[in-house]
Amino acid sequence: MYNRLFNGFRCTFCAPRSTLNTPRYFLLLGLAIAGCATPRANPDRPEEHLVTVQANQLWQPSGISANKDNIIHCVAIGQWSDSFAKYGAAGNPDTMKNHLGVNAPACALLMRIGNQTNMAYFIGQETNVVAGSSGELKFRNNFSLPSGMSGELKVRVTVAIDTDGDGIPDYDEIHTWQTNPLRVDSDGDGFSDLDEINDRRYRPTVAADSGR
Repeated sequence: MYNRLFNGFRCTFCAPRSTLNTPRYFLLLGLAIAGCATPRANPDRPEEHLVTVQANQLWQPSGISANKDNIIHCVAIGQWSDSFAKYGAAGNPDTMKNHLGVNAPACALLMRIGNQTNMAYFIGQETNVVAGSSGELKFRNNFSLPSGMSGELKVRVTVAIDTDGDGIPDYDEIHTWQTNPLRVDSDGDGFSDLDEINDRRYRPTVAADSGR
């Protein structure tokens, strides 16, 4: 029987018995398995999708799939209305509804993943969602009755990989923030990359001393 070489390691079923019994073989095999398990970041820009969500329909499929722990970024524009007023994706903050598995304003934009009927996400004008499961993204208006509802929203959606699970897409870590997409705390200072990025984003601007 001929020995076959795959990526520097002999085939288990073809290697001589004496080779299989050597410590060196098992060391190499262990290193090969460890190498295969090493996570790799995805540096590619996430594809952007445009979804139209009608005001008077129930859960509407988008044709976009997400895997558990992906980061889903949504930005919604447009208006829909009922018999009383017009609303954007943030809905009517004076009236809250929780009949779809999330406490959210009436006439707000909601999303769910797959056929989950007991979990929905409040999207509003713009938000990031960490996918709690895998499946197709579906959207709807948070209404009780469709009667009198009209209009539509346009929603820009990206689904991004987050290899280290720190809440920041790999693409953003690599190209925007220059943090390590394989480490939750890139600089090891005890503060997560997400905490430090949010601090940079939302830190109040201190006015320069005018000398007065």
